[in-house]
Parts: sequence; C-alpha cells; structure tokens
Amino acid sequence: MAIPLTGTISLTDIQTEFGGTNPASLSEYYKGGAYVLSTDYAPNVPASGKISLSDFYGARKTTVTTLTFTSVGDNFFTLPATVVGNLSVTMTGGGGGGGGSDSQSGAPGYSGLTVTGSSFPVSAGEIVNCFVGGGGGAGGSGGGGGGGGGKIICTKLYELGLLSEEIYLADQAFGAELLQTRPDIYNGYRAWAEIVVDWMDGAGPKMMPWMSDETFSTAAKKWSTKWAQEIATPWAEHMAYKMNKAEKDNLTGKIITLVGIPICKAVGVWQRIFGPSRKPAGFGKGLMLIPVFVLFKTLAMLGKTFEDKTK
Repeated sequence: MAIPLTGTISLTDIQTEFGGTNPASLSEYYKGGAYVLSTDYAPNVPASGKISLSDFYGARKTTVTTLTFTSVGDNFFTLPATVVGNLSVTMTGGGGGGGGSDSQSGAPGYSGLTVTGSSFPVSAGEIVNCFVGGGGGAGGSGGGGGGGGGKIICTKLYELGLLSEEIYLADQAFGAELLQTRPDIYNGYRAWAEIVVDWMDGAGPKMMPWMSDETFSTAAKKWSTKWAQEIATPWAEHMAYKMNKAEKDNLTGKIITLVGIPICKAVGVWQRIFGPSRKPAGFGKGLMLIPVFVLFKTLAMLGKTFEDKTK
C-alpha cells in the first residue's frame, strides 16, 4: 500500500511500506539502498544528500512484473488487480527482408532481436499496448526487402516528446477499446498511420523522385512530423476527453474524428474482405495517402482558426 500523497506522514509509515528494523532512521531510506530499491516507485526520494519525509509522498514498494510479447501486431494486456509495481516488457520484433542479388531475389525477413524495455511504474487495471513488427518482405533482384511493421502516429509523437504522457496513455486506452469494439476502424487507421510514421522516420514511399534519397529523407521527416503533430494532437486530446482523462474537449480533434472515422472504416473493411497487403508501401500507396493527409491537415487548420476566433 502506497504512502499517502498528502497529509502528515511519519517515519513509521515509511518503515511499514519499505521495511527495516527499529530504531529506524531516515538516512536508511535513500533510493537504491537496502530498503528503497532502484525498482521501487519513489520518484522524489534522493539517492544521497538532503532527505525529508515529504520526499516519500506517494512512494510505494513495488515488484517487477515481466511480460513477453512475440505475436506480430498489437498486444494489449490489461494488468490484473493484483499487479502493482514496475513492468518490464520484452518484445521480439520482425527484421527487414533480405537483399537480392542481380539475378536472385532476397529471402524474406525473419524475427528480429529480443528487446527488453526499461521498467516503468504501473497500476492495477492499466492497459499496456506493445506493437510487435513482422518480418519484412523478400527483396527483389538487386534490391532489399521492406522492414517490419511500424508504430502509430501518437506513439511516435510521444517518443519525440511532442505529446504529453497523460494524453498518450489515454489515446492508447482508446485504441485498445477501439480494437475490441470496432476493429475495422482501428485496422484501417493503422494501414495509413504506419506509412506516415515511416515518413517521420525519414523512410517510407519516396514521393519526390527527383530528389536524392538523403534529401528526400530529411524533407519527409521534417514536413510529416510537423503535419502529424498538428493533426494527431487535437485528435488525441479529443480521445482523452472521450476516455474521461481530460476535462475539456478539443473541437478540432472532434472534427477530424468525425471525418476520419468513416475513412478508416472503409480502409479497414477493404482489408478485411481482400486481406492486407504484404508488400512494403510504394509510390502508389503514398500517392493515395497524400490527399487524405492534406484533408486532415486542412481540417486541423480550419478547426484551429475557428477556435481562435471563438476565444
């Protein structure tokens, strides 16, 4: 049971939570010491120097829960009521396809290396989403194969520090709910969002063939990240409001959602009927995505203009 977030706390409260023997001393409870371990949730407790009772507000003794994911695609896991502590996630991602020779195609991609993420604090009932990429396709003659599956836009923005953790977690929870209740919409969103993330990484379909690969990579990373932030941020804030994680709705995000949901559903239904493409996204897919991206960018601009005028 965690130490209270407010009010009066005592050395006895700390000893009850983290252990120790009498007579107890506050100097025994530095972070990383014998009682407050480095894996415990105690973000304000110092490892040395000045230490006070107030440093322990909200701190709690934790255990490490390890999850291993190998299934390609989304892996949503709801933490049981008994889990309180730090979560360590291990994922085996897919590798890129093998390169081809001048006369022979390359081999398909195989599973990638196992990657263990840093431990992070979790609470009972939280939803964890780990997306595992699949192996890339085989390379053609003289060329390499495509990489494994990618991330969604909000995840990439969060990793870049362009989306707050609170909004990001609410968006993840909404995604988990959407996958369970309306999978066509969720899968349709992923189909185009992963291409956008590839552009944000400086990869993806090369839409400007007159540019060198290096010049296009730099340009794609710059404009796609800017546009994605302007589109996905209000979207995510609207999702956070719908998940009761934000007090105020985002009108721009609501408009983008009303237009985007039917588009995502149409793509998802197409994939369900005809099956998702196993080939890496090429110029054709990129060309089809550009108008959709421009539409969402226009909606974001119009929504922001309206919000500014009504303030």
